[in-house]
Amino acid sequence: MRKAAIPGLLVLAVLRLPSLMEPHWYTDEAGYLNVARQLLQGKILYLQTWNNKPPLMLWTFALDVKLFGTSEIALHVLTLISGAITVAAVVWAAQRLYTPRRALIAGVIAGVILGLPIVDAELALPESLLIAPLTWAGAIILVHILRGDQTDARRRFPLWALGAGVLMAAAIAYQQTAVAETSALFFAMLLAPNVLRRDAFIFIGTAAVITLAWLTLAISTAGLGKVAFALAGFYIDYTKTALPKSAVGGATHFALAIVVALAIAAGAILNRRRPRVDWVLALWAGSTLVVTAVAGQQYPHFLEPAVAPLALLVAGISVPSAARFRAGNRRSLIGPGLQAGGLVVAILMAKVAGVDWLPIPPSATDPHTLSDYYGGAAWAAFDPTFRTTWLDDFDYRVAGDAKVAAWVMRNGFSGDTAVVWSYDAWIYALANLQIIMPTPPIYNDEVLLGSGGPVETYVAAKQPVLIMVDIDSQVLYPEITKLLDSGAYVKEYTTYPYTVWVRADSVSRLP
Repeated sequence: MRKAAIPGLLVLAVLRLPSLMEPHWYTDEAGYLNVARQLLQGKILYLQTWNNKPPLMLWTFALDVKLFGTSEIALHVLTLISGAITVAAVVWAAQRLYTPRRALIAGVIAGVILGLPIVDAELALPESLLIAPLTWAGAIILVHILRGDQTDARRRFPLWALGAGVLMAAAIAYQQTAVAETSALFFAMLLAPNVLRRDAFIFIGTAAVITLAWLTLAISTAGLGKVAFALAGFYIDYTKTALPKSAVGGATHFALAIVVALAIAAGAILNRRRPRVDWVLALWAGSTLVVTAVAGQQYPHFLEPAVAPLALLVAGISVPSAARFRAGNRRSLIGPGLQAGGLVVAILMAKVAGVDWLPIPPSATDPHTLSDYYGGAAWAAFDPTFRTTWLDDFDYRVAGDAKVAAWVMRNGFSGDTAVVWSYDAWIYALANLQIIMPTPPIYNDEVLLGSGGPVETYVAAKQPVLIMVDIDSQVLYPEITKLLDSGAYVKEYTTYPYTVWVRADSVSRLP
């Protein structure tokens, strides 16, 4: 496997080099990192600090913060390792499903897609981390579906099914939507002639027991209502915002997704005795794509879990000769036709997720292009004066975050309580400020506490030493103006896009 994996791993590593130069800029990374800081301070997840992701995602961040602080490089090295593990799993599976040459191709395909920033795989997001255990679980199951057990399977305990279940439990503990891929792989195992149903139930049982264990622990500390809202209830309104507004449009949206899922599943039933495992790959990829389509959100990283099965499908393409096609039974084409048609429709529906860093020439209105990403990184590496310009292109708050954090530390406010009234929460971590809000990003506080006033009331009651207001977020959530105009806070520092307000009784601390 080593030789076949090297090209894909090299491509991945080279394409990820600019990610090691990225600034602190992505909002979700800031949210996870700040919740991780609070976990390290002893706060209880979902009760005293809030996030809508499962515990493993946040504790992975906590370990990273414990070892490396707020380093963005450390976060992106973590996703590079996850990507490399994923590419290795793709190659390992392809060597056993196809030929060494096709394994190399599959590894390169996966390396290119995960190396480029088009699906945000370089960012420390749940999908960027769960793809490692998910892909290895899928690879192990694929090989056993193809080959079966080489020994008397009924007399030996299937450690492979147990291991795959543990890996899928890890994927679910990073992102709850991995339940979809888990269900698809379980369904494939039930259909596969070479796999005992006992092994399928050991796989799903292992994943379920581990998931129930951490859910039970979370519920015992935070309460059923808090955990249920964080991991499920939150997503109801979240998904509604992306759905068609009419009842007919919403029903059509879900009906089409159900039809697509049923088509792919029906095709799998018809294809289950074929000598190849393309039908399993279609189930696997389809589960990710249908969930992405249903969510309807413009987040490219939702597509990451589909990279491995699609890379394996593309690398394994085999076009039958015309004579073989004519000699075949037309009924045998129904299964492949259902799955191929279902996958095409799923891809068309899931394209709503889009891609980041569009592969087009530089644009004056959108600096997020591949030419700016790679060309700018190369220029920035050799020209320190241009580096600032390149970093600022990632997000309009990058320079302001750094300047505000420097001002806070220079004036001795590091470690004080603060509220960052912004979609971006990096300042908390960069300046080592104490978070008093239920959750770091202000837009989620508006969800948890209520919009139009309750968040301002909460802030006023907590009386933080500092309030940093992002001009755009003040337009979106203007209620903070009431507190700022009350005289309780004094404007002391301004740098685009932030204004820093200091509590009146703390102004005397300034030099």
